[in-house]
Amino acid sequence: MTSYLAELDPVRLNLIEIVGLLIGGLALFLLGLEFMTGGLKAIAGARLQSLLGVLTANRFRGMAAGAAVTALLNSSTVTTVLMVGFVSAGLMALSQAVPMIMGANIGSTITAQIVAFDVSRLTPFVLAIGFALHAFGRRELVVQIGRVVMGLGLLFLGIQLMGEATHPLRTYQPFIDAMQDMRNPLMGIIVGAVFTAVVQSSAATLGIVIALSGQGLMPLEAAITLIFGAKVGTCGTALLASIGKTPEAVQVGVVHLIFNLFGVVAGIFVIPQMAELVRFISPSYPQLQGVARLAAEAPRQVANAHTVFSVASTLVLIWFTGPIARLAQIIVPGRARAAKPAGDPLYLDDSSLSVPSLGLQRVRIELTRLGAQVLDIVQSGSQMVSNGTMEEINLLLDQDKEAGRLAGEILHYIGRLSQQQHSEDEAQQMVGLTQVASNLESISGIVRTTLMTVGQQRLTQQIDLVRLRDAATLQFTDAVMRNLAQAIRTVEQPDPAEVAKVIDEKPAIDKLAMTARQVVLAKLQLADKADVVTFRLAMDVIEQGRQITQIARAIAKNIEALHRDEGSGSR
Repeated sequence: MTSYLAELDPVRLNLIEIVGLLIGGLALFLLGLEFMTGGLKAIAGARLQSLLGVLTANRFRGMAAGAAVTALLNSSTVTTVLMVGFVSAGLMALSQAVPMIMGANIGSTITAQIVAFDVSRLTPFVLAIGFALHAFGRRELVVQIGRVVMGLGLLFLGIQLMGEATHPLRTYQPFIDAMQDMRNPLMGIIVGAVFTAVVQSSAATLGIVIALSGQGLMPLEAAITLIFGAKVGTCGTALLASIGKTPEAVQVGVVHLIFNLFGVVAGIFVIPQMAELVRFISPSYPQLQGVARLAAEAPRQVANAHTVFSVASTLVLIWFTGPIARLAQIIVPGRARAAKPAGDPLYLDDSSLSVPSLGLQRVRIELTRLGAQVLDIVQSGSQMVSNGTMEEINLLLDQDKEAGRLAGEILHYIGRLSQQQHSEDEAQQMVGLTQVASNLESISGIVRTTLMTVGQQRLTQQIDLVRLRDAATLQFTDAVMRNLAQAIRTVEQPDPAEVAKVIDEKPAIDKLAMTARQVVLAKLQLADKADVVTFRLAMDVIEQGRQITQIARAIAKNIEALHRDEGSGSR
């Protein structure tokens, strides 16, 4: 293919074939990126949660976390979109997101460094090894590593194809002149920004720049201006992701744009000096001449220019995270958040769907919120059953409807997560968290169908249940509430010791239930029909308390199994 294109008369170039090879190579490059990103997401898994956990420390640890997360996800765009989602959900302050976005610019340079290697002879072997691991691997980790390796091979193949497509242009003067025009910073920035915004991948822009440089077609100064343009163009995806979100989320996209614009504007004035520094630190081949030397040296120089610019702009602007955040808040003023209905999710955001491990963490947080609603319903229900008015009972039934609606939203979100590329461990977590959501909804259902029925019957028949309260019945009720609250806490923070307490407490609660029954029987003595009705209602209340304890124990067992699977998966 290369030889055929090279033999073409440069005056009569087959533009259709060149364009076909160029877009085909770009398609392979983007497919390789998708393969690598998907595999890296699956491999990173819970590691992303621990990396994001350092955000509250300081700006430098936040910057390091941003770089590490971007390296793991293989995409600064994905990292920035995640920041939009986190700030929108209230899980992260804007001031915490700024260092993360800066660090993402450093993490994004790794792809360019990898692509700059000339491994054309090894590409078939990389593809073959990746395919073998992906197709025949028995362990999930091996399969995902194969996916990453195969994606890497596709990256290299795409670069080769784009290089072959542009090879005939080495002697085509109009194209050479056009590449020289890219030395004009404004022209290069506009071209780089527009192309990056269209393909939504700065890595793709860098891939084409490296391919052109590898053919000796692009001077380093022109490549630097295109890199600047790619930095600006990549902000478009984050800004698009923030549309329709809270002002705080839009501020994240604006921070990304401000940071890159400041860096680019400052970089424009030092392009010659940056080019000289990059040439100094990059390998040189003085034994070669002209286009051959440019082709040998330029790819690594382009990758190093990208790294130098990203690191330098981050190290300078990291000291101004506060002013940058405040400037974004001035450009996009915040507004007081309207209180959402209890049944609307607060933490389930579409941005985390692309990274199932983080999406699952969102589910845990939302389940904790659902658990708090259910606990409040149970606590209120235990009071309503004895002395609540019909109006209070109806209000509690409305609260139960909102909890049921939130449970439905959580289940729907887990369903959407299951449609994404995910690991076996993540699939097990989805099943386990689905069961937890169903368990919490069942507890709310107990209050709705049984405790409220008892309360309504008490009002209709004017039965006095308050007189049955004493130390034994109150102790039983408190134990049920404490056990349920403890089970709900383990959803977000699965402490094995806390989980074990919830599971092991059932016999003690059963004993308290038996004591409460004996107290009720001793007080009523079933002397008349009213006592019999009162006894039945009291027994129903005690039995439903036991059922709530059983479901709380089931929640804890699900969390215990998830924690055990996560531990074995990490090994």
